[in-house]
Amino acid sequence: MPRSKAKTKNGVKNGADEWAILEELQSWVRERYLLIKDAFRDKEFTQEDVEKLFEEKRKELMEKGIKEPKFTTKNVGEVLSILRKAGLITARKDVYDFRRTYYRLKFPAESKITRDRLISLLKAAADQIRGGLDYKALLVFLFYKAISDRWMKIAQDLMKEGKPKVQAYIITNKRYYKLFDEETGKLYTWHEVVKSRESIKEMANALIKISEMNEELSDLKKLVEVLGLIGFIKEDNLHKLEEIVKIFNRVDFAEFDSDILGDAYEWILSYFAPQKAKEGEVYTPREVIRLLVELLDIEDGSDVLDPASGSGGMLIEAYRYVKEKLEREGLDGEPAIMLYGQELNETTAALSKLNLILHGIQEFRIFEGADSLVNPRWEEELRENGVEDGKVDYVIANPPWNQDGYDEARLSDRRIKHIYRYGYTTKQSADWAWVQLMLYYARRKVGIVLDSGALFRGGAEKAIRQGIVEDDLIEAVVLLPEKLFYNTGAPGIIMVLNPNKPEERKGKILFINASKEFRKHPEVRKLNQLAPEHIEKIVKAYREFKEVEGFSRVVALDEIRKNDYNLNVSLYVFPEDEREHIDLAKEFKDFREIEEREKELVEKAKTYIEGIIRVMGDE
Repeated sequence: MPRSKAKTKNGVKNGADEWAILEELQSWVRERYLLIKDAFRDKEFTQEDVEKLFEEKRKELMEKGIKEPKFTTKNVGEVLSILRKAGLITARKDVYDFRRTYYRLKFPAESKITRDRLISLLKAAADQIRGGLDYKALLVFLFYKAISDRWMKIAQDLMKEGKPKVQAYIITNKRYYKLFDEETGKLYTWHEVVKSRESIKEMANALIKISEMNEELSDLKKLVEVLGLIGFIKEDNLHKLEEIVKIFNRVDFAEFDSDILGDAYEWILSYFAPQKAKEGEVYTPREVIRLLVELLDIEDGSDVLDPASGSGGMLIEAYRYVKEKLEREGLDGEPAIMLYGQELNETTAALSKLNLILHGIQEFRIFEGADSLVNPRWEEELRENGVEDGKVDYVIANPPWNQDGYDEARLSDRRIKHIYRYGYTTKQSADWAWVQLMLYYARRKVGIVLDSGALFRGGAEKAIRQGIVEDDLIEAVVLLPEKLFYNTGAPGIIMVLNPNKPEERKGKILFINASKEFRKHPEVRKLNQLAPEHIEKIVKAYREFKEVEGFSRVVALDEIRKNDYNLNVSLYVFPEDEREHIDLAKEFKDFREIEEREKELVEKAKTYIEGIIRVMGDE
């Protein structure tokens, strides 16, 4: 497709895309422009500044053994003239010396991109898709723009070194993802696809092509189909997509580090969480995940499994936690941990892979479209990779609460029944099936988020709970505040299970009542939120395994037996402020007064009834 030319006025192209202009320049001019841009960004510069820059570059190349370096101070004036006519730089005369000219880049690189700036852009983009497209498409657009920007940054750096364009593209394909079709010579980056209204219509096809060129990005094709992007990118909706393109084009995502890019992805998930919760989607607040990961204190060199991995938040936070630990210890490099996840919903699983990639995580394996409770696919892969027991170090999850349909008929299959050694759950709730699954595959610790009802419901659940308590596998139970979750106002709980309890913790369970540890959510009016200080308080109590009046208590198994294996946190530790409100003497006095008043009313009623009987007898 021929590239549309931007209209010019006084030799300057209006509204033209920077990369579209660069494509039209000769390679030697483009190389010099990229060097100028990298050096000056949004600062003004003179011809003398550029001459000095080129001289430094020439010396640098000579020191590397290049005898005839391309950069020379002789053609600086010509370069600036070409760039000015192309619309890549602007010029102004010095008001005190008209012989002196100051130049500035028309497309300066962002000197500093903040998270707040990114979030404001994402909000604007989110408003464009409401009512017309699944919000997940915005995640795909973000991913596409981000990998394109990073790809172009690599290619740009190579061209600065003097590599011809095509050679730079081929090398970038090898170093990163393949966005350049080496057979046809066609480029499939965001910048190339959104050059014009006509080319934007090819975005869905470009994503499909990218998925075909990159095995690790094969899920893009599936997402294009499931999210209906081909049907959406039509004339009727094109204006919405054009607005999103304009918004995303305001920043260069290559300037972001992986954490900020990942945060942007997570922000989109959280922004739409209240709306999607009504439709049954579950989103675990990131502060709850952070608390869970800190409680487990995941170590470097370990492997982590989430059998209900959703968008990948648990795995990402585990990775981030280990990375932060290494940084605090002054160690460089990426964490040496392997992440495994399994997600029944194939679309959610595909999006979780994009999420992990944006966070800069490479060592992961997500199994999709399989039910973890009846088909734990990770075990086979682990065994094939030399892990004889098919297990991992840590298992973390926020599985669906009170999931129905998992009774003995479904869990007693000979291939999996050994997992559920403590008994089968009823059809009404699979909570303790999830606990058993996670316990079976964990060598070190399990961290699970559940509905608080799992702590005290009777029947089959009580029998399973009793067996796990008697085997001394539960290390701590944390009662969370209410209204933390988007899909329910009920307070959840975190349970930490440890098959390898240290000697001083054996025969005991730590109960933490964190029901009062919250602040109001800053963005969602009806929700509460765990603040960093609340997480710190809970984690401190757990690590020290200590009692704090009205907050935490270490309880011996004998007491739990007496309470018929009821693990309801409020049964063992009650917040101080609530206890202080209960004045037993006053309550008893009020009770006696009510009792006396009831007696008076009964006597009056008797008198009335006896009077009525007498009157009726006389008649």
